[in-house]
This record gives sequence, structure tokens and C-alpha cells, in this order.
Amino acid sequence: MIGVGVLTGSFGLTNCSRPGPPSPIVQKAEAAGAGDLATTSDASISQWLAKNPNVAKEIEGMCKPVRMSASATWGDTTEGRLCKASGKIAFFAPSKTTGDDRKFGAGNH
Repeated sequence: MIGVGVLTGSFGLTNCSRPGPPSPIVQKAEAAGAGDLATTSDASISQWLAKNPNVAKEIEGMCKPVRMSASATWGDTTEGRLCKASGKIAFFAPSKTTGDDRKFGAGNH
């Protein structure tokens, strides 16, 4: 019976805590149409970013400086989960390439 009381009490405390304000990174993804990322699975975040590679690239650019000084628990936050997914998707996203009109062939050095 004591275990139930402790469990109920700790459950009540966790539900009363207020989450911090969402990060600009999370806000950008949600504003781009990702929906509420706090309740979204990692797989769903990755799927959405794969359908929106330009957003993934922008978010990855925002994540790089944050990732360098992040704590060990950052990867479990909404921002951390979003940044992990954006890193994977942005790596494989097509990029615009430009040529310099040079032609290569036999004998051309």
C-alpha cells in the first residue's frame, strides 16, 4: 500500500511540473508543419523531416552549435531528438551542385 502511495505521489509531482519554453529549433519545425513534437516519436520526426529536406537542412544548421555544448541528457529532449533526426536526414538530402564548365577527356590535362 505504501508503494502505491509513493507511486501516486511521484506521478502527481511529475504531472504538475511545467515544461520549459520550447526552443527556437523546435518552434521552427513546428511552424513549418511538423505538429507537436513533444508527443511525436523519433521515427515520425524522421519521416516528416525526410519529406521536408529543406527544413531538415535549416534545422541542422541551427542544431550544430547547440550540439557542441549539449549535456548528456540533451539527446532525450524534444530539441535533442529533433536534432538527431535532422542530422541524419540533412546528410542524405540532395544539394544543389554547380559545375565550372570544365570538360575532362583523354589527353586533356
